[in-house]
Amino acid sequence: MAQVIETTFICDGRFRLLTIQPMGRKIGRIIEIEEVDTGKRVHGTARKLERLVLALRRSNADADGVPA
Repeated sequence: MAQVIETTFICDGRFRLLTIQPMGRKIGRIIEIEEVDTGKRVHGTARKLERLVLALRRSNADADGVPA
């Protein structure tokens, strides 16, 4: 069974997330984070990447003055 790969941007477009969407019994997960300006890519376990995304979203919410 094929899975859908989706690209989304967070933190006002500074970071690009490459995710696999859930389908059937398979769960969705983040497979790559890329900093758009430098092109640096971060790989790791799905849990590590999820924690990194949560931290990035929290830090961006603090900069905007919006509670996370």
